[in-house]
Amino acid sequence: MKRILLSAAVLALGGSAAFAATGDMGIGINLGAAPCIEKHSSVTNFILGAKFQYQATSLIRLQADVDFGFRDKSVSSFTAMANVHFMIPCADRFYLYPLAGLGYGNVKFSGSDWSYSKDKFAFNIGLGAEYEITSNFAANFEFKYQYMKDFNRLPILAGLTYKF
Repeated sequence: MKRILLSAAVLALGGSAAFAATGDMGIGINLGAAPCIEKHSSVTNFILGAKFQYQATSLIRLQADVDFGFRDKSVSSFTAMANVHFMIPCADRFYLYPLAGLGYGNVKFSGSDWSYSKDKFAFNIGLGAEYEITSNFAANFEFKYQYMKDFNRLPILAGLTYKF
């Protein structure tokens, strides 16, 4: 837990220099599924999430997101991640972006009369695509590999963002 807090503090302090520059911000939602890829696991959580974005430079976007994985086969999840997107313009209003992030994960196991949860360090890497529908709205699609000890998974998310 100390490592997670230290990592969050370093990200916050390091990110404060980027926030000194003016940039676009956005808030949005994510929907998707996250199948677990551990041996002998067939858990796939439906994901509902919220995100905040800050365009630090023309190519670098910072994103904080929280995702809740609804219970499947007695397992639910929660993640809070700090991600960096490297925005690559491909066509008018269309971008591809590799992403990487660090954060906190919690996996909860529950039955009819028992429950326990585990806090976990989490990181992810992946690829995303974004299309700016208007100057204020964008739609995106992301595919990630998310590592949480004994609960690795492959979230596939679609989202909408309001930019201001």
